[in-house]
Amino acid sequence: MKAFARNFIATAVASALLSSAAVAAQNEASAEENKEKAGTQEKIFEHIKVTGSSLDQATTATGLPLTLRQTPQSISIIDRTFIDSFSLDTVADVMQFAPGIQAQQAETDRFFFRARGRDVTNFQFDGVPIAYNSFFSEALADSVIFERVEIVRGATGLLTGVGEPSAAINLIRKRPKAEDGGYASLGIGSWSNYRLEADHSQTLSEDGNVKGRVALAYEEGDSYVNLSEKENAQIYAVVTADLTTQTRLTMGADYSERNPKGSMWGALPLFYDDGTQADDLPVSTTTASTWNRWDRESTSVFVQLEHAFDNGWDIQLDVERRKDDMDGYLLYFEFFPDKTTGKTPNSDFQPSPNHYVAEREQTSYRFLASGPFELFGREHQLTAGALSSEQNVDSVSYSSADAIDVPSLFDWGNGVDPINFSDTPAYGTYESYKQKGVYAAAQLSLTDDLTAILGNRITTYDTFVQSPWSPSDYKNSGVNTPYFGLVYDVTDVISTYASYTEIFKPQSARNADNELIGPVEGSNAELGVKGDFFNEALTASVAVFKVKEDNLAISDPNNADFLPGTTIRPSIGVDGAESEGYEFELNGKPTDSLNIFFSYTHNESEDRDGSDYAPYLPEDMVKASVLYTATDALKVGVNANWQSKISSNPNIGPNGETFIQDSYTVVNAMANYKLSQNWDLSFNVNNLFDKKYYSSIDFYNQGFFGAPRNVELSVKYAW
Repeated sequence: MKAFARNFIATAVASALLSSAAVAAQNEASAEENKEKAGTQEKIFEHIKVTGSSLDQATTATGLPLTLRQTPQSISIIDRTFIDSFSLDTVADVMQFAPGIQAQQAETDRFFFRARGRDVTNFQFDGVPIAYNSFFSEALADSVIFERVEIVRGATGLLTGVGEPSAAINLIRKRPKAEDGGYASLGIGSWSNYRLEADHSQTLSEDGNVKGRVALAYEEGDSYVNLSEKENAQIYAVVTADLTTQTRLTMGADYSERNPKGSMWGALPLFYDDGTQADDLPVSTTTASTWNRWDRESTSVFVQLEHAFDNGWDIQLDVERRKDDMDGYLLYFEFFPDKTTGKTPNSDFQPSPNHYVAEREQTSYRFLASGPFELFGREHQLTAGALSSEQNVDSVSYSSADAIDVPSLFDWGNGVDPINFSDTPAYGTYESYKQKGVYAAAQLSLTDDLTAILGNRITTYDTFVQSPWSPSDYKNSGVNTPYFGLVYDVTDVISTYASYTEIFKPQSARNADNELIGPVEGSNAELGVKGDFFNEALTASVAVFKVKEDNLAISDPNNADFLPGTTIRPSIGVDGAESEGYEFELNGKPTDSLNIFFSYTHNESEDRDGSDYAPYLPEDMVKASVLYTATDALKVGVNANWQSKISSNPNIGPNGETFIQDSYTVVNAMANYKLSQNWDLSFNVNNLFDKKYYSSIDFYNQGFFGAPRNVELSVKYAW
């Protein structure tokens, strides 16, 4: 990794030199060539542009090239303006700003995201679905490789097939820019953290038809959590080639390493052994030891071929290949310490040491076509596509028979002494998930003011799991996923909409006839109003929604005997949990000097028996960000995130107590000063008022504190 850092710096310097050398080649391009290049960029796949304002066309919800106001679903975009201004270095950082998303850090190196009462399990890279797994790196992917992030809330089964009716997070990777140039930056922050970052776009051919871009980041430092350290590296490269004025080939790859030390597996106790809340623990408290680590390595490659026909139709082929490796030496505790000594007798809990090694491979193929067609004298839009994906996870766990002496939580020191792990696996698990689907959606222009969006997807899903606990082998074929939407233009700038979307989640449960009861069916019904103001510089939306899960497997009350030849009892499918709420969002630039991003979300979740489905998620959230350009040289900004009171799952304390966390607000601030045409100086303060709070209180009924006040000073040189 040290060699990587040195190579990183050398590469950044080389990129700057390459930029200067490229100026001469650019000057050789004729006016006619420049005109042709501009025509190519305008023609090729206008509907998948990845730069521009938040009102640009976005395909994450339906696959159709619709603006946000034309999309009958809640969709938000976080672009480089906010990512750079507030120093959002990872996807997890970006999700802290995302409307309607609860971003929860459960341990030092693991995150979970929730929306509308459900887990967010659907990630996309440039629209290609990737299954989220908290053991690997999606949540910690470095934002240096992304141009923007699109978040669609509700069910997204039309494009993603399998998942929860929560949200889909689409990570749009950077592409080469029209103009050559780039930047390099160095940031120094709290807990001896520093970060190096560089990004350069370059024309690679004299005719301007081949362009490339490289983005890199390296960071290391300590943490507010005792013993915790980080060392992360990311490199990304992409090349685009305009094969003709209407055909573009894009190829890219990225590689990342995350090598933390002092990694927690599990978090902190929420209660002392007398039942009082343990929220007086210092935020630096850890249950990790110096030998704990959780290394992750990820490599991905992708190819995209696009062609635009003269009749307005476009086709696109994507191939995505990802490989992830994980190697962790971890130790888990679950206990209630003595409030005076911080100790717990070894007989009262069972520490779980684990050397865990896992490998994941994902391959996805996607084909889509989109374009206009005429019917009944009006022009409409149609998109159709097919997706095939496969994910295989192979993991092995090694245990230890060493006696474990656990120190006091109040005097932890270096934690538990190093232990010896067996060379023979305690168990292994192999998981294989295959999905194939075809879909189509049409935007029908019923009148000048009224459009309808009709879509449907047919999916086949195969699951094979070989494990000591829950082996399974089943298949869901021909699962139908509909999409309905109506959009009515009240005025030239205001639209109302209604939509109904679905998604499904496979389950292995069988009925009394030994037949699969089918997948859990999730749905999202939504009504809303959207508007574009100040010449489309500002967008506003209001939505009410209801999310349901049906066909949820429970034990069959009338058939308690095991199914023939198995140890499985029969199940029946019933209506499951429901969530309902409303949200408001306002974002854009009402003036040249002011950029705002505001959202309010209210969500109530109930289980099928009427109890709170997720008490550990806030019913109300406000996320507000303001960037103000005070002078030509100075830009300042503030971000405030507020959430309402939450509680743990009921009766988790030693005497049946329930943990309560009151509402809280976290405020971040930034200032950027332009020293010259090329140099910028930035200062960021996170958790400005040093608020103490838990980021998560539900993961294994333990709590993890959010970061206290911290600062970063960075300098950036652009060329």
